[in-house]
Amino acid sequence: MKKFITRILFGGILVAGLTACGGVEESDDILRVGVDLKFPPFSYVDDNGDPAGFEIDVAEAFGEFIGKEVEIVNTDFGLLLPALETGDVDILIADMGKTDERAQKADFSDPYRYTYTLALVNKDFAQENEITNDMPEDEFFSIEGAKFIGLAGTKGVYYPQGKGVAVTEVTEIGPGLIEVSNGQSDILIASNEVFSFQAADPENTVVYSGIKNQDASNFAVRLGDTEMLDLANKFIASMYEEDGLYDQLAPKYDPIVAEFLKNPELGLDFIVNPVK
Repeated sequence: MKKFITRILFGGILVAGLTACGGVEESDDILRVGVDLKFPPFSYVDDNGDPAGFEIDVAEAFGEFIGKEVEIVNTDFGLLLPALETGDVDILIADMGKTDERAQKADFSDPYRYTYTLALVNKDFAQENEITNDMPEDEFFSIEGAKFIGLAGTKGVYYPQGKGVAVTEVTEIGPGLIEVSNGQSDILIASNEVFSFQAADPENTVVYSGIKNQDASNFAVRLGDTEMLDLANKFIASMYEEDGLYDQLAPKYDPIVAEFLKNPELGLDFIVNPVK
């Protein structure tokens, strides 16, 4: 029987989840992977209560690559780096991009996926300010009185801040989406998932895609863990090879990505290959 271990990290306390064969084990044969399971369809909890999605498939494949059993440690995004620093997890495979600040806390692998920067905008606000995808990015971020909101620890905060914009941080994406829908906030910056956010409430929100930025996502390992970093980079290189993991996952994820992005012409290539 395949054993699959899940743990949930709350404020630095690890709570053991169910496994197919018993309780949580601590072993050199186990790779503890930090993931935030609140971002379907790429990392979430399925109907059986098990971790599922793209990041989970990649994590399992990496475990096989290095000969270790995978333990998924479900951790709020803002707590992922602290969990890595304290040794609660061995590696992060969580759609996390490298920044100067994060690079002081962890070492980052080569990129394994890519995301665009998009904005979910309250529809009334967009109409009042004549926001279209042709609006220049600098003009968009300089709209007078715009109320920006973003998920703590993500580009939703640091990208607009880099444009000199004040951002209200939230620790859960759900309340942020509600604020934009009801007009309490005007704009939420995030990644490719903005398409699905808008599809959930098309009456009150629109997508602004005029931001000319594409971010790479990387595995993160503890500072100085050169052995794990080397293994991660070798694995990532293998994923891009002909008949590698991405070719194997394409039949599964091409329709999932197309549905997620609400565009039947887009597939797995869209999120794993950089724009050329």
